[in-house]
Amino acid sequence: MNCLSCQQDLPPTARFCSSCGTPCATAGTAATAPAVAVIGAGPAAAPPPGDERKPVTVLFCDLVGSTALSGVLDPETLRSVTLRYFEAMSAEIVARGGTPEKFIGDAVMAVFGVPVVRDDDARRALAAALGMRRALARLNEELTATLGIELAIRIGVNTGQVVAGSDRTARQALVSGETVNIAARLEQNAGRGEILIGPGTLLAAGPTVTAEPTGPLRLKGKRDSVEAHRLLALGADDPELLRRFDVPFVGRDAERRALDTALERAVREGAAGLLRVTGEAGIGKTRLVREWLAGRSASGGLAYGAGRCRSYGDHGTLAPLADAVRSLLAATDPAEGAQEAADGLAVDDAMALLSGGLLSDGTPNAPFEDMCAALTTVLERVARVRPAVLVLDDWHAAAPLLVRTAHRLTDGSGCAGVLVLCAGRPDGPGEDGEPPAGAGPLLQLTGLPYEEAARLAAVLAGPGGGPCDDARPAGDTPPGNDLLLARAGGNPLYLEQLLVGDRTDAGSGAADEELPPTLQALLGARIGALARAERDVVDLAAVIGREFTAPELVRLQLSVRAAEGHGTTAQRRFVDGALEALARRRLVESGAPGDRAAKAAYRFSSGLVHEVAYASLSKRAKAERHAWAAELPSVLRGGDGAVGGHLERAYRYRAELGLLDDRARRLRDRAAAALGRAGAQAAARSDLHWAHGLLERAVDLRPGDPAATRRLGEVRVALGRTAEGAELLLQVREMAADPVEAAHARLALAVLDPGGPGPGPAAVARTVLPVFEAAGDSVGRARAHLRLAQQFQRSGRHEEAERDQARALEHAVLAGAEPERAGALGAIGISLWRGPVPVPAAVIRCRTLLAAHGAGRPTVRVTLNCPLAVLYALQDAAEDAHGCLAEAERLAGKLGFAEAEVFLPMFRATVEALSGRSAAALDLLGRADAAARRTGAAGMRTAVALDAARLELDEGREDRAAGHLAGIGDASGLSRADAVDLAGLRARLTARDRPEEAAVLAARAVRASLLTDSPLVQATAELDRAHTLAALGRLPEAAAAAGAAAVHFTGKGHLPGFRRVSGFLARPPLPVATTRERS
Repeated sequence: MNCLSCQQDLPPTARFCSSCGTPCATAGTAATAPAVAVIGAGPAAAPPPGDERKPVTVLFCDLVGSTALSGVLDPETLRSVTLRYFEAMSAEIVARGGTPEKFIGDAVMAVFGVPVVRDDDARRALAAALGMRRALARLNEELTATLGIELAIRIGVNTGQVVAGSDRTARQALVSGETVNIAARLEQNAGRGEILIGPGTLLAAGPTVTAEPTGPLRLKGKRDSVEAHRLLALGADDPELLRRFDVPFVGRDAERRALDTALERAVREGAAGLLRVTGEAGIGKTRLVREWLAGRSASGGLAYGAGRCRSYGDHGTLAPLADAVRSLLAATDPAEGAQEAADGLAVDDAMALLSGGLLSDGTPNAPFEDMCAALTTVLERVARVRPAVLVLDDWHAAAPLLVRTAHRLTDGSGCAGVLVLCAGRPDGPGEDGEPPAGAGPLLQLTGLPYEEAARLAAVLAGPGGGPCDDARPAGDTPPGNDLLLARAGGNPLYLEQLLVGDRTDAGSGAADEELPPTLQALLGARIGALARAERDVVDLAAVIGREFTAPELVRLQLSVRAAEGHGTTAQRRFVDGALEALARRRLVESGAPGDRAAKAAYRFSSGLVHEVAYASLSKRAKAERHAWAAELPSVLRGGDGAVGGHLERAYRYRAELGLLDDRARRLRDRAAAALGRAGAQAAARSDLHWAHGLLERAVDLRPGDPAATRRLGEVRVALGRTAEGAELLLQVREMAADPVEAAHARLALAVLDPGGPGPGPAAVARTVLPVFEAAGDSVGRARAHLRLAQQFQRSGRHEEAERDQARALEHAVLAGAEPERAGALGAIGISLWRGPVPVPAAVIRCRTLLAAHGAGRPTVRVTLNCPLAVLYALQDAAEDAHGCLAEAERLAGKLGFAEAEVFLPMFRATVEALSGRSAAALDLLGRADAAARRTGAAGMRTAVALDAARLELDEGREDRAAGHLAGIGDASGLSRADAVDLAGLRARLTARDRPEEAAVLAARAVRASLLTDSPLVQATAELDRAHTLAALGRLPEAAAAAGAAAVHFTGKGHLPGFRRVSGFLARPPLPVATTRERS
């Protein structure tokens, strides 16, 4: 028989691997259990019963110089002395609750925390070590008197996480892990009669330990040195902590009044209010808010909903807000606040918009402003009946978009009687690391004053442990509690855990290894002391997550029992009974905030409890249960991201155990596929950052997967990580086994380097379009047609581009791909601006497209609002233009597209220039150029240089204009419009020194413009020719050219252009002196 973990050869009857300690499948246990199919992943090996991870303290003790004794003592006498030594050492260990695990030669290994974790295991181990030294002294007195010998020992003690069996009938604890190895190495480094302790033990044992540092020790097998201490003494123990689970709420009167004031202000001032409640973890933020809400809502004084931010998981960006709104609506009816029929219709429309996005999965897949407006409508109607409160807990983990949304809802635009409470740690989020302007008042929670903390301690330590009695004297606390009060620092969580193992609020997001060792021990002891049925429920719930339901636990329990060969029956009443017991112990709460309507809903009472419970599971148990959890209905409803998250953890835990079998590979492939699908869905909604995380995990699981690798490359390019994205796309391009993905990669790479040595985007699009058509790939067809349309646009033939634009839009809509839809619509918008359609008709068409495609699609609103803004500017509708750009900038900032940093300033610069604000336009173009340089967008830099040169030249700054054009070179590789622009500008600049050449360039620009159907290109070329001819003194010809420009501007409806021509004709520039004339 071989060990499943390390493949060590084992005897047939072995229960555990002698090398790594992994439990073995032996006859009568897992080996005879029926094979059970688990979530389609093949037969499941039963998880090792009783294995769990837990914080323990390990002690090693060894005799010093025992080899010399064998030379002076008879073998039988030596055996007798050794047995007496073992008995004396074991007695000290057992007396303090330790478990002697093994005797190796002359060494003793003991574990404190197996099978049951105690909150003072580290202290017990140190007491045992000192007791062993005293016991040896007593034994030495006898041995010296009878045999003339004296024994010496050395001891090492270390505290940390191990994997251990929890079978109380086992003769040995069989723990394993680095904690054990470090304890052994400390013992080997200890001197005669010394006790060396690790840093974890020093912290976990508390402040009554007297020890001196040894300096950093280099231990065998450890890369980093260990800061060990030499144990000298152990002070008197504190009184035993009494366990109480009914935690009273003490003090916070001023804070409750502040909450009242904030709500009253929101009602009185007619606008939503925002209040940030901050304080360190466990200080009582959540408890304060709950108590206040309970007091106000009991009398019908308000309605509320709650949501919790999470720093991990597969959740939508706005999931906390969605939870809060859903729970608020579950307790209220916004239609009650509708005063007229029109109000009711507005509520219905708002709910329809929110249900398709925010309330569906917590993702921001509706336009930001529309979503906020819909939320405002719904909240306003709810608040008409009674004030409404939205609680966003664990605010320190809020995503930037959630922060902006909360501040947008409370920026004074309405929602009278609505209060948004954001409770989190002091390092809460802002925009760019700083709180946004108008961030609202701050309610800072500090530790309880000594008198209130002492009163709380007195109640918890009292015989009844009931509600707090305000009449109890503040100083009436049990003897010895002053030390505990000082350690707690007024933090209710620490005080409760130290006194009774109970809590009020611990927040979430801190990993178990980051907890103070005292809290790890306290929480681990509470969980380890549970009855088996309660512990089973906790273990199952920990895998599901912070929040769970009773039916989910029953379903998961069925899978566990089936795999362990215990039958496939589980009764709901047993799970319910365990949950009721856990609720009484304050380890779970019934009716999770944000889901009061679900009577079977529960949550762990704190994130710390959940983390410690999860950390106590063995990796093998986590792997199995995550695999089963992926099939839970609630997880399936959460989508591919949630399913893939469970499958990913199932695979990774098996991989960490070395179980890279067929089942592990199937789990890996399923996880990668699910995460890849979730990433593709997020990318299709333009949620780039979420898409990147999902796709990166998918590719990490299955490197070389063409679809996920290609999508990850595209997302990285969109985020501005161009070189990394191109590298991935190059990999996919060479994958002949998947021609469709290779075609996508080829097209994407051609777009990245349109002027490179290979075929351009349009040529590649023609080549790959048949591949996409044969595969029925609508996204690919949309992309190919868009590149063909853009080639026509580069040639200035906007009417010819319409056919491919329409096809690109058709396929993008069919695929449900927002980026491709936005790209097609953006191209249409550009043609409406630059092409022959008159401005009034172009504005109507743009607005029609926005109405048809913009709802719920922020990327579409960005790409259409930009050309629409320019069209408005051509009509002198500056306010409308700036409104379009403002919306585009707000949405683009949340989407994360790197190219937006370039094109948005360019569009705004165009609007500013059309409005006559050249200085502002030049400043914006400078920002655009810097962004283009940073992102490697060389083509955009050329467009920026041409626009900047024109503005400088129109202001008479010829040297600056020439400087902008100096880096462009010839016109090869430029679009026809840019080539015309370049020729016209150079004609004006060379009129002074090379008049003949200037005239030729100006005429060439006009001829080239006639190859386009763009009135703007033609008008600009004619006006540049007019300037050039006027500078050469050929005023009649200049006037004729200006007249031709006026015709083009008038036909387009370009009002600023017509005014520019009129100004030229009224005051033509004076002829310049040529070089010959000046000489």
